[in-house]
Amino acid sequence: MSNASQTELDALIHGALAPGFLGLLLGRLVDRLVEDGSGPADAAGIRAPLRTFSMMLLLDRADQSVTELARRLGVTHAAVIKTSRALDRLGFLARGDDPADARRKPLTLTDAGRAEAERIRRFMDRTNRVYAELFGEIGMDVFAAAQAFDAALDRKSFAARFKEAGGD
Repeated sequence: MSNASQTELDALIHGALAPGFLGLLLGRLVDRLVEDGSGPADAAGIRAPLRTFSMMLLLDRADQSVTELARRLGVTHAAVIKTSRALDRLGFLARGDDPADARRKPLTLTDAGRAEAERIRRFMDRTNRVYAELFGEIGMDVFAAAQAFDAALDRKSFAARFKEAGGD
């Protein structure tokens, strides 16, 4: 086992190899935003977990099936089901019926869920102002950059790009 110095260890993740650790950085940023946002959300009277806000706002606009939500959110069916269970436990969600398709069981917000969605909407309006300020401070719209990054991966996957990078 090698005895690398602290400087060498820091340089591994923050130096020349840093771009390879993009996932680590982005995961850490998301965790930090969720942790930092929990206090203000609590102060706003919001009980829904921060990671459920997008689903709550979509359901506030229209009842939707698990499949529809998964497609719109870009997540798995399993993720939507897990989130819906958490919202159901809080009394914010119910399963509806589709008179046109007996197999379809759309998710719908309860009255408590609609009230929660309104609190979330006000919270997100303020959140957008915070992000706009942060993007101005760093001179980059990180959301737009992330969308462009996602679109580039849609055009050609990371795996395909990795294969093309070759060298080994």
